[in-house]
Amino acid sequence: MSKFWSKEETLWSFALYGTAVGAGTLFLPIQLGSAGAVVLFITALVAYPLTYWPHKALCQFILSAQTPAGEGITGAVTHYYGRKIGSAITALYFVAFFVVILIYAVAITNSLCEQVAKYHPVTTAVRMLVSLGVVVVLNAIFLMGRRATIRVMGLLVFPLIAYFLFLSVYLTGRWQPSLLTSQITFDSHTLHQVWLSVPVMVFAFSHTPIISTFAIDRQEKYREQAMDKCKKIMKVAYLIICLSVLFFVFSCLLSIPSSYINAAREEGVTILSALSAMPDSPAWLAISGIVVAVIAMSKSFLGTYFGVIEGATEIVKSALDYAGVKKSRAFNRAMSVILISLTTFVVCCINPNAISMIYAISGPLIAVILFIMPTLSTYLIASLKPYRSLANLITLIVGLLCVSVMFFS
Repeated sequence: MSKFWSKEETLWSFALYGTAVGAGTLFLPIQLGSAGAVVLFITALVAYPLTYWPHKALCQFILSAQTPAGEGITGAVTHYYGRKIGSAITALYFVAFFVVILIYAVAITNSLCEQVAKYHPVTTAVRMLVSLGVVVVLNAIFLMGRRATIRVMGLLVFPLIAYFLFLSVYLTGRWQPSLLTSQITFDSHTLHQVWLSVPVMVFAFSHTPIISTFAIDRQEKYREQAMDKCKKIMKVAYLIICLSVLFFVFSCLLSIPSSYINAAREEGVTILSALSAMPDSPAWLAISGIVVAVIAMSKSFLGTYFGVIEGATEIVKSALDYAGVKKSRAFNRAMSVILISLTTFVVCCINPNAISMIYAISGPLIAVILFIMPTLSTYLIASLKPYRSLANLITLIVGLLCVSVMFFS
């Protein structure tokens, strides 16, 4: 048994699963529910290949570079394209995931304001107080330190996954097939919705930040066999991820009328808020829904926040160096936390639509890093030519479609 599948491979499968299944899972049913049944079925068909192919391509891109230990995506880009393009990709990486934490912070604020609204009108002042509380509490957890925060996040992964699976099974008793069959139409609007849904799917199934760590770990242990080991774990992990997420999405959309889903989309809240808003929802579902939504988004926020702060620290350092000012790393880091926190607070107060931010900014930027960069490189870099394939070409085309949403939606 150990030769076929080891304990370490099980742990990495859980790590990939826990990183992929979280806050993004709560937004996917909102987009697919408002897009229509045809878009949902198309997503179900392509979810596995469009999760496995791009993450595999990124893994190949990192491992093929043979950079010094620990350099990951940035080191691979610098190796293939030079320092200037490496710095540009690092900046793009920072912006993509900075927008991700803004989406999570806004959605947490909206979920809490939704609860406050049951007891008190949500004025501008109230929203500002809630936004401030969200930013302060998340930063307080972050400032506990990386090890403590990761330990807390690790403890939350399994209860969250168990809740999603339990809720999926529970909702089977409330399925109404007519909620989907009544939406089966195919016209130009359907094609438009398929196009807009690509970035949300990319966002929901992406776990780009952990791929560097995963690839480096396998490389350090298995050297030339690292890619085979990565693919072995990915195939199993992504099958479980896609099946469980799609089961959750179908359960929600077979149980919730489209009017509640569209209302949740406009309010910038998650599918759990739409579920708890239904008149026949039990009290435990309303209470657990808001708690789980906030915890899931907070976990995803914190998991992304470390990388964003590190990127911001380097940007602050570069800006000060350009101005001829030398400061300690602690000062640069403190400045980055302050600047990121102030920006997050302002955006939470403004309250842009979360789904719109995903398909207009975050999804396309993630697609550049995850779908386009590693696959396009097989046509630009001679040493990567062996990795050209039909799967890579399809991944590249989907990435370009995703990016086009940013410019033409």
